[in-house]
Amino acid sequence: MKVVFTMGGITHYLSPLLDCIVKKGIDVVMVIPRSKDSQTIGKGVKLVDKEALYQVRYSDTKQMWYGKTALTDLKSILEEEKPGILVLGWPYFLQYFFDRQLRFLIRRNKIKLIVREIPFQVPPYGQLSYFKEHPVYNENMELLSRGLPFYLRALLTMYIRKFVYKHVDATINYASCAYDILPSYGVKKEQIHVTYNTPDTDSLMGLREKVIATPPILKKKQRILHIGRLVKWKRVDLLIDAYAKICASFPGSELLIIGNGPEMENLQSQVLRLGLKERVVFAGAIYDPFTLGQYMYESSVYVLAGMGGLSINEAMCYSLPIICSVCDGTEKDLVQDGVNGYFFKEGDVDSLADSITKLLSNPEVGKLFGEMSLKKIKEEINLDTVSGRFVKVFEEVMSV
Repeated sequence: MKVVFTMGGITHYLSPLLDCIVKKGIDVVMVIPRSKDSQTIGKGVKLVDKEALYQVRYSDTKQMWYGKTALTDLKSILEEEKPGILVLGWPYFLQYFFDRQLRFLIRRNKIKLIVREIPFQVPPYGQLSYFKEHPVYNENMELLSRGLPFYLRALLTMYIRKFVYKHVDATINYASCAYDILPSYGVKKEQIHVTYNTPDTDSLMGLREKVIATPPILKKKQRILHIGRLVKWKRVDLLIDAYAKICASFPGSELLIIGNGPEMENLQSQVLRLGLKERVVFAGAIYDPFTLGQYMYESSVYVLAGMGGLSINEAMCYSLPIICSVCDGTEKDLVQDGVNGYFFKEGDVDSLADSITKLLSNPEVGKLFGEMSLKKIKEEINLDTVSGRFVKVFEEVMSV
Protein backbone atom coordinates (compact mmCIF):
# COMPACT_ATOMS: atom_id res chain seq x y z
CA MET A 1 0.00 0.00 0.00
CA LYS A 2 1.42 3.38 -1.02
CA VAL A 3 0.44 6.61 0.74
CA VAL A 4 1.43 10.10 -0.45
CA PHE A 5 1.54 12.83 2.20
CA THR A 6 1.68 16.56 1.41
CA MET A 7 3.31 18.79 4.00
CA GLY A 8 5.28 22.03 4.23
CA GLY A 9 8.34 20.19 5.54
CA ILE A 10 9.45 17.23 7.63
CA THR A 11 9.84 18.15 11.28
CA HIS A 12 12.22 16.38 13.65
CA TYR A 13 9.29 14.76 15.47
CA LEU A 14 7.42 13.70 12.32
CA SER A 15 10.33 11.80 10.75
CA PRO A 16 10.48 8.95 13.31
CA LEU A 17 6.70 8.58 13.08
CA LEU A 18 6.88 8.18 9.31
CA ASP A 19 9.69 5.65 9.65
CA CYS A 20 7.56 3.69 12.12
CA ILE A 21 4.62 3.70 9.69
CA VAL A 22 6.92 2.31 6.99
CA LYS A 23 8.11 -0.45 9.34
CA LYS A 24 4.47 -1.48 9.70
CA GLY A 25 4.13 -2.13 5.98
CA ILE A 26 3.10 1.20 4.44
CA ASP A 27 5.04 2.66 1.50
CA VAL A 28 5.21 6.37 2.42
CA VAL A 29 6.04 9.17 -0.02
CA MET A 30 6.39 12.69 1.37
CA VAL A 31 5.74 15.54 -1.05
CA ILE A 32 7.25 18.76 0.31
CA PRO A 33 8.27 22.13 -1.15
CA ARG A 34 11.78 22.50 -2.51
CA SER A 35 12.13 25.47 -0.17
CA LYS A 36 10.62 25.81 3.29
CA ASP A 37 6.96 26.83 3.22
CA SER A 38 6.61 29.35 6.03
CA GLN A 39 2.82 29.10 5.81
CA THR A 40 2.78 25.58 7.22
CA ILE A 41 5.93 25.27 9.37
CA GLY A 42 6.36 27.66 12.29
CA LYS A 43 9.38 29.87 12.74
CA GLY A 44 12.24 28.13 14.50
CA VAL A 45 10.78 24.64 14.09
CA LYS A 46 13.59 22.18 13.46
CA LEU A 47 13.40 20.31 10.16
CA VAL A 48 15.22 17.13 9.22
CA ASP A 49 17.26 16.38 6.13
CA LYS A 50 18.65 12.88 6.52
CA GLU A 51 18.22 9.37 5.23
CA ALA A 52 14.94 7.76 6.18
CA LEU A 53 12.81 4.75 5.38
CA TYR A 54 10.20 6.88 3.62
CA GLN A 55 10.66 8.48 0.21
CA VAL A 56 10.81 12.28 -0.27
CA ARG A 57 9.61 14.01 -3.43
CA TYR A 58 10.16 17.74 -3.87
CA SER A 59 7.74 20.09 -5.59
CA ASP A 60 7.97 23.66 -6.76
CA THR A 61 5.40 25.94 -5.19
CA LYS A 62 3.38 28.87 -6.40
CA GLN A 63 1.72 31.65 -4.48
CA MET A 64 -1.92 31.42 -5.52
CA TRP A 65 -4.45 34.22 -5.88
CA TYR A 66 -6.23 33.00 -2.75
CA GLY A 67 -3.19 33.80 -0.64
CA LYS A 68 -1.74 30.33 -0.02
CA THR A 69 0.91 28.28 -1.76
CA ALA A 70 0.19 25.30 -3.99
CA LEU A 71 2.40 22.32 -4.87
CA THR A 72 2.72 22.80 -8.61
CA ASP A 73 4.24 19.34 -9.22
CA LEU A 74 1.67 17.43 -7.18
CA LYS A 75 -0.33 16.15 -10.15
CA SER A 76 2.72 14.84 -12.00
CA ILE A 77 4.03 13.19 -8.83
CA LEU A 78 0.69 11.45 -8.31
CA GLU A 79 0.75 10.21 -11.91
CA GLU A 80 4.24 8.78 -11.36
CA GLU A 81 3.75 7.31 -7.88
CA LYS A 82 0.22 5.96 -8.39
CA PRO A 83 -0.62 5.85 -4.66
CA GLY A 84 -3.65 4.20 -3.16
CA ILE A 85 -4.10 7.09 -0.72
CA LEU A 86 -3.39 10.83 -0.81
CA VAL A 87 -3.18 12.66 2.52
CA LEU A 88 -3.69 16.41 2.14
CA GLY A 89 -2.86 18.81 4.94
CA TRP A 90 -3.30 22.56 5.32
CA PRO A 91 -3.01 24.58 3.12
CA TYR A 92 -2.67 22.00 0.37
CA PHE A 93 -6.21 20.67 0.57
CA LEU A 94 -7.20 24.08 -0.82
CA GLN A 95 -5.76 22.80 -4.11
CA TYR A 96 -8.43 20.11 -4.16
CA PHE A 97 -11.07 22.82 -4.07
CA PHE A 98 -9.54 25.24 -6.57
CA ASP A 99 -7.86 22.78 -8.98
CA ARG A 100 -10.48 20.88 -10.96
CA GLN A 101 -7.80 18.91 -12.80
CA LEU A 102 -6.44 17.61 -9.49
CA ARG A 103 -9.92 16.42 -8.49
CA PHE A 104 -10.34 14.71 -11.86
CA LEU A 105 -6.92 13.00 -11.56
CA ILE A 106 -7.77 11.66 -8.10
CA ARG A 107 -11.11 10.26 -9.28
CA ARG A 108 -9.67 8.82 -12.49
CA ASN A 109 -6.90 6.99 -10.64
CA LYS A 110 -9.25 5.91 -7.84
CA ILE A 111 -7.01 7.47 -5.20
CA LYS A 112 -8.53 7.51 -1.74
CA LEU A 113 -8.52 10.99 -0.21
CA ILE A 114 -7.70 11.74 3.44
CA VAL A 115 -7.47 15.19 5.00
CA ARG A 116 -5.08 15.52 7.93
CA GLU A 117 -6.25 18.33 10.18
CA ILE A 118 -5.06 20.22 13.21
CA PRO A 119 -8.57 20.93 14.48
CA PHE A 120 -7.39 23.50 17.03
CA GLN A 121 -8.77 26.96 16.11
CA VAL A 122 -11.11 25.42 13.51
CA PRO A 123 -14.59 26.74 14.33
CA PRO A 124 -17.75 24.68 13.95
CA TYR A 125 -19.34 25.28 10.56
CA GLY A 126 -21.17 28.59 10.33
CA GLN A 127 -20.21 29.74 13.83
CA LEU A 128 -18.10 32.86 13.31
CA SER A 129 -18.93 33.82 16.91
CA TYR A 130 -16.40 31.10 17.85
CA PHE A 131 -13.60 33.63 17.37
CA LYS A 132 -15.03 35.96 20.02
CA GLU A 133 -14.66 33.24 22.66
CA HIS A 134 -11.50 31.81 21.07
CA PRO A 135 -9.54 34.75 19.63
CA VAL A 136 -6.64 33.97 17.28
CA TYR A 137 -3.22 35.48 17.98
CA ASN A 138 0.15 35.17 16.31
CA GLU A 139 3.26 34.33 18.34
CA ASN A 140 3.69 38.04 19.18
CA MET A 141 0.22 38.00 20.77
CA GLU A 142 -1.15 40.30 18.09
CA LEU A 143 -4.88 39.74 17.58
CA LEU A 144 -5.60 38.30 14.14
CA SER A 145 -9.31 37.52 14.47
CA ARG A 146 -10.69 40.98 13.83
CA GLY A 147 -11.94 43.04 10.92
CA LEU A 148 -14.14 42.27 7.94
CA PRO A 149 -11.33 40.71 5.81
CA PHE A 150 -10.58 38.11 8.52
CA TYR A 151 -14.22 37.09 8.88
CA LEU A 152 -14.73 36.92 5.11
CA ARG A 153 -11.69 34.61 4.82
CA ALA A 154 -12.97 32.53 7.73
CA LEU A 155 -16.37 32.20 6.06
CA LEU A 156 -14.79 31.16 2.75
CA THR A 157 -12.53 28.66 4.51
CA MET A 158 -15.56 27.13 6.22
CA TYR A 159 -17.24 26.66 2.84
CA ILE A 160 -14.08 25.15 1.32
CA ARG A 161 -13.70 22.72 4.23
CA LYS A 162 -17.32 21.63 3.89
CA PHE A 163 -16.83 21.01 0.15
CA VAL A 164 -13.59 19.07 0.63
CA TYR A 165 -14.96 17.01 3.52
CA LYS A 166 -17.89 16.00 1.32
CA HIS A 167 -15.41 14.15 -0.92
CA VAL A 168 -12.99 12.65 1.62
CA ASP A 169 -12.75 8.99 2.51
CA ALA A 170 -11.46 9.80 6.01
CA THR A 171 -9.95 12.50 8.19
CA ILE A 172 -6.89 12.14 10.40
CA ASN A 173 -6.72 14.45 13.41
CA TYR A 174 -4.15 14.79 16.17
CA ALA A 175 -6.60 15.78 18.91
CA SER A 176 -9.98 14.43 20.00
CA CYS A 177 -11.61 17.87 19.75
CA ALA A 178 -12.17 16.83 16.11
CA TYR A 179 -15.17 14.80 17.30
CA ASP A 180 -16.81 18.05 18.45
CA ILE A 181 -16.00 20.09 15.34
CA LEU A 182 -15.99 17.99 12.16
CA PRO A 183 -19.59 16.66 12.34
CA SER A 184 -20.76 20.26 11.80
CA TYR A 185 -19.05 20.09 8.39
CA GLY A 186 -20.95 16.96 7.47
CA VAL A 187 -18.16 14.50 8.27
CA LYS A 188 -19.53 11.14 9.39
CA LYS A 189 -18.39 9.84 12.75
CA GLU A 190 -16.79 6.77 11.17
CA GLN A 191 -14.69 9.07 8.96
CA ILE A 192 -13.16 10.90 11.93
CA HIS A 193 -9.97 9.29 13.19
CA VAL A 194 -7.85 10.65 16.04
CA THR A 195 -4.23 9.49 15.90
CA TYR A 196 -2.84 11.91 18.52
CA ASN A 197 0.61 13.43 18.17
CA THR A 198 3.92 12.20 19.56
CA PRO A 199 7.64 12.82 19.64
CA ASP A 200 10.06 9.90 19.31
CA THR A 201 9.08 8.22 22.57
CA ASP A 202 11.28 5.19 21.77
CA SER A 203 14.38 7.39 21.88
CA LEU A 204 13.09 9.33 24.87
CA MET A 205 12.49 6.21 26.94
CA GLY A 206 15.93 4.90 26.04
CA LEU A 207 17.49 8.20 27.10
CA ARG A 208 15.46 8.15 30.29
CA GLU A 209 17.21 4.97 31.42
CA LYS A 210 20.62 6.55 30.77
CA VAL A 211 19.62 9.74 32.58
CA ILE A 212 18.48 7.79 35.64
CA ALA A 213 21.85 6.02 35.76
CA THR A 214 23.81 9.29 35.48
CA PRO A 215 24.75 11.51 38.47
CA PRO A 216 22.56 14.64 38.66
CA ILE A 217 23.81 17.92 37.23
CA LEU A 218 21.60 20.17 39.39
CA LYS A 219 21.27 20.70 43.12
CA LYS A 220 18.24 18.97 44.59
CA LYS A 221 15.42 21.53 44.73
CA GLN A 222 11.75 21.91 44.07
CA ARG A 223 12.14 22.94 40.46
CA ILE A 224 9.50 24.39 38.15
CA LEU A 225 10.47 23.80 34.52
CA HIS A 226 9.52 25.46 31.26
CA ILE A 227 10.97 24.49 27.86
CA GLY A 228 10.24 26.37 24.66
CA ARG A 229 11.06 29.26 22.39
CA LEU A 230 10.83 32.58 24.20
CA VAL A 231 8.05 34.22 22.24
CA LYS A 232 5.08 36.09 23.63
CA TRP A 233 2.44 33.43 23.06
CA LYS A 234 4.34 30.98 25.28
CA ARG A 235 3.33 33.32 28.16
CA VAL A 236 6.55 32.81 30.11
CA ASP A 237 5.89 36.29 31.53
CA LEU A 238 2.72 34.92 33.15
CA LEU A 239 4.70 32.02 34.63
CA ILE A 240 7.27 34.43 36.11
CA ASP A 241 4.50 36.56 37.62
CA ALA A 242 2.88 33.46 39.11
CA TYR A 243 6.18 32.30 40.58
CA ALA A 244 6.72 35.73 42.13
CA LYS A 245 3.44 35.26 44.03
CA ILE A 246 4.40 31.93 45.59
CA CYS A 247 8.21 31.78 45.77
CA ALA A 248 8.36 33.14 49.34
CA SER A 249 6.30 30.15 50.48
CA PHE A 250 8.81 27.76 48.91
CA PRO A 251 12.29 29.08 49.73
CA GLY A 252 13.94 25.92 48.39
CA SER A 253 12.39 26.26 44.95
CA GLU A 254 13.52 27.72 41.64
CA LEU A 255 12.06 28.43 38.22
CA LEU A 256 14.15 27.03 35.36
CA ILE A 257 13.51 28.39 31.87
CA ILE A 258 15.08 26.58 28.91
CA GLY A 259 14.91 28.27 25.54
CA ASN A 260 15.87 31.33 23.58
CA GLY A 261 14.03 33.86 21.49
CA PRO A 262 13.06 37.48 21.00
CA GLU A 263 11.49 37.78 24.46
CA MET A 264 14.65 36.82 26.37
CA GLU A 265 15.66 40.39 27.24
CA ASN A 266 12.14 41.38 28.30
CA LEU A 267 11.81 38.30 30.53
CA GLN A 268 15.20 38.89 32.14
CA SER A 269 14.22 42.48 32.86
CA GLN A 270 10.95 41.26 34.38
CA VAL A 271 12.88 38.91 36.67
CA LEU A 272 15.16 41.73 37.84
CA ARG A 273 12.20 44.05 38.41
CA LEU A 274 10.51 41.43 40.60
CA GLY A 275 13.69 40.77 42.59
CA LEU A 276 13.91 37.14 41.43
CA LYS A 277 17.42 37.10 40.01
CA GLU A 278 18.56 34.39 42.43
CA ARG A 279 15.40 32.32 42.00
CA VAL A 280 14.89 32.23 38.21
CA VAL A 281 17.46 30.50 35.99
CA PHE A 282 17.68 31.13 32.24
CA ALA A 283 19.53 28.15 30.80
CA GLY A 284 19.30 29.30 27.17
CA ALA A 285 18.54 27.04 24.23
CA ILE A 286 19.46 23.38 24.81
CA TYR A 287 19.11 20.97 21.92
CA ASP A 288 20.96 17.94 23.23
CA PRO A 289 18.23 15.40 24.13
CA PHE A 290 20.28 13.82 26.93
CA THR A 291 20.91 17.16 28.66
CA LEU A 292 17.24 18.10 28.29
CA GLY A 293 16.37 14.76 29.82
CA GLN A 294 18.57 15.49 32.82
CA TYR A 295 16.84 18.83 33.40
CA MET A 296 13.40 17.21 33.11
CA TYR A 297 14.26 14.30 35.38
CA GLU A 298 15.60 16.67 38.03
CA SER A 299 12.54 18.93 38.03
CA SER A 300 9.37 18.75 40.11
CA VAL A 301 6.70 20.07 37.76
CA TYR A 302 6.43 21.08 34.13
CA VAL A 303 4.48 24.26 33.36
CA LEU A 304 3.26 25.38 29.96
CA ALA A 305 1.67 28.78 30.55
CA GLY A 306 0.78 29.48 26.92
CA MET A 307 0.86 27.82 23.51
CA GLY A 308 2.71 24.58 22.94
CA GLY A 309 2.18 20.89 22.48
CA LEU A 310 4.80 18.17 22.22
CA SER A 311 6.84 19.49 25.13
CA ILE A 312 4.06 18.08 27.33
CA ASN A 313 4.62 14.58 25.89
CA GLU A 314 8.36 14.86 26.49
CA ALA A 315 7.93 16.02 30.08
CA MET A 316 5.52 13.16 30.74
CA CYS A 317 8.20 10.70 29.57
CA TYR A 318 10.24 11.89 32.56
CA SER A 319 7.41 11.39 35.07
CA LEU A 320 6.57 15.05 35.47
CA PRO A 321 3.18 16.35 36.59
CA ILE A 322 1.87 18.94 34.12
CA ILE A 323 0.30 22.35 34.60
CA CYS A 324 -1.17 24.00 31.50
CA SER A 325 -4.23 25.78 30.13
CA VAL A 326 -5.06 26.06 26.44
CA CYS A 327 -2.25 24.80 24.22
CA ASP A 328 -2.80 23.31 20.77
CA GLY A 329 -5.72 21.01 21.55
CA THR A 330 -3.58 17.99 22.43
CA GLU A 331 -3.36 18.91 26.10
CA LYS A 332 -6.89 17.62 26.76
CA ASP A 333 -5.84 14.16 25.56
CA LEU A 334 -2.62 14.19 27.60
CA VAL A 335 -3.51 15.87 30.88
CA GLN A 336 -6.31 14.75 33.15
CA ASP A 337 -7.05 17.34 35.79
CA GLY A 338 -6.35 15.98 39.26
CA VAL A 339 -4.82 12.78 37.85
CA ASN A 340 -1.51 13.75 36.25
CA GLY A 341 -1.67 17.52 36.49
CA TYR A 342 -3.84 20.61 36.69
CA PHE A 343 -5.46 22.95 34.21
CA PHE A 344 -5.41 26.63 35.15
CA LYS A 345 -7.68 29.37 33.83
CA GLU A 346 -6.17 30.74 30.65
CA GLY A 347 -4.23 33.96 31.22
CA ASP A 348 -5.07 34.02 34.96
CA VAL A 349 -1.94 34.50 37.08
CA ASP A 350 -3.72 33.65 40.35
CA SER A 351 -5.10 30.41 38.93
CA LEU A 352 -1.62 29.43 37.70
CA ALA A 353 -0.05 30.32 41.05
CA ASP A 354 -2.65 28.23 42.88
CA SER A 355 -1.96 25.22 40.66
CA ILE A 356 1.79 25.44 41.26
CA THR A 357 1.19 25.82 45.00
CA LYS A 358 -0.93 22.66 45.09
CA LEU A 359 1.90 20.57 43.65
CA LEU A 360 4.80 22.13 45.54
CA SER A 361 2.86 21.82 48.82
CA ASN A 362 2.21 18.13 48.21
CA PRO A 363 5.36 16.42 46.85
CA GLU A 364 3.77 12.98 47.20
CA VAL A 365 0.84 14.07 45.03
CA GLY A 366 3.31 15.43 42.50
CA LYS A 367 5.13 12.11 42.45
CA LEU A 368 1.87 10.22 41.95
CA PHE A 369 0.84 12.58 39.16
CA GLY A 370 4.23 12.04 37.52
CA GLU A 371 3.78 8.28 37.62
CA MET A 372 0.41 8.68 35.91
CA SER A 373 2.03 10.88 33.24
CA LEU A 374 4.55 8.16 32.45
CA LYS A 375 1.81 5.51 32.43
CA LYS A 376 -0.17 7.58 29.90
CA ILE A 377 2.82 7.68 27.56
CA LYS A 378 3.72 4.02 27.95
CA GLU A 379 0.18 2.73 27.43
CA GLU A 380 -1.69 5.22 25.27
CA ILE A 381 0.18 7.92 23.35
CA ASN A 382 3.57 6.86 22.05
CA LEU A 383 5.36 6.23 18.78
CA ASP A 384 4.06 2.69 18.44
CA THR A 385 0.40 3.42 19.23
CA VAL A 386 0.23 6.62 17.14
CA SER A 387 1.85 5.01 14.09
CA GLY A 388 -0.50 2.06 14.58
CA ARG A 389 -3.50 4.36 14.44
CA PHE A 390 -2.29 5.78 11.12
CA VAL A 391 -1.88 2.29 9.70
CA LYS A 392 -5.34 1.27 10.91
CA VAL A 393 -6.90 4.26 9.13
CA PHE A 394 -5.10 3.43 5.88
CA GLU A 395 -6.17 -0.21 6.04
CA GLU A 396 -9.79 0.70 6.74
CA VAL A 397 -9.90 3.21 3.88
CA MET A 398 -8.41 0.76 1.39
CA SER A 399 -10.79 -2.03 2.45
CA VAL A 400 -13.89 -0.05 1.43
